[in-house]
Amino acid sequence: MKKLNSIFRVGLPVVVLVCFSNCAIAQEWDDWDDYDGGYVPARKGIEFALNFGVYQGNHKAANAFYNGWAGEIYELGDNTANLMTIEERLGIYSPNGTVWSQVMNSIGLEAGEFIRIEYPDLYGMRYKPGTLMGLQTMLFFNPESALVLHVDAISGMKSEGGWNIVSSDVDTGMGSENRRTYGIFSEENRFQLSLAYRTAAYITDEISWVIELGGNMLSTSIQQNYVRIENTSYQLLTAQLGNQFSGPTSNLTSTGYGAFAALGVELFFEEGGNLMLTARVSRDRVKLGSYEANLIQGALYLTWVIPPQLGSFIRAKF
Repeated sequence: MKKLNSIFRVGLPVVVLVCFSNCAIAQEWDDWDDYDGGYVPARKGIEFALNFGVYQGNHKAANAFYNGWAGEIYELGDNTANLMTIEERLGIYSPNGTVWSQVMNSIGLEAGEFIRIEYPDLYGMRYKPGTLMGLQTMLFFNPESALVLHVDAISGMKSEGGWNIVSSDVDTGMGSENRRTYGIFSEENRFQLSLAYRTAAYITDEISWVIELGGNMLSTSIQQNYVRIENTSYQLLTAQLGNQFSGPTSNLTSTGYGAFAALGVELFFEEGGNLMLTARVSRDRVKLGSYEANLIQGALYLTWVIPPQLGSFIRAKF
């Protein structure tokens, strides 16, 4: 009886401890099953996002194609128009021509004073940053990995530079040189289609790093290339028929292919969708008429990820 009592006194606490531990473990797993980790653990399927950003083209393309003398090297690929040089467009080889006479009168030059035209030097033509807008479609396999399709448009992308009309100070053309500087301008539209693999590294449930690697298709549509003298503009994308000038009849669009890499940060919100800030660098085959070159471009994206429950969110707010 004493031995039985001893076993009972020792065994009862052990049994109680084991039972308590089992209950605690069961309770922990129950709590984990009921745990709602928010948006991140459930991220799977298709999501959409809107891209807004700033796009910077490589200045080499602008300086090579829109410099005012590129018509001696490159073609537009249009049957009704050419890429003319500044000399051809102004008609400096026809001193009595209508256009050159108009230019001489507007800048106050007399016969014999004109010497030559000086073009932009290397990197003289420079792109201004363009405005980017687009749509992003993401197919998530899990919170860390996804396939991403970008459809972006860059409209009104412009470049500008300077060029000189060099003249002498006396009628004989033997005086010191005088330079008058005027502007040369271009405008184009770009469209890019990108397919990429995306991976994420979560810092917390509210913020993560985002990395994208993929391929890129870049289409470039030439809109304008012209010089401005005083208050008059002279289009270089044209062909002369007598005293008349006609513009291109095609859309002057060419397409090249390349690759890109992007690094960004995504912020998660309980309502209203997520925000991403992304820096992107691409190496594209840029085509302008018969001009082709592999060039580096850059872009900065601000992206709003549309919440899957957008309809319910709007109805709740209004």
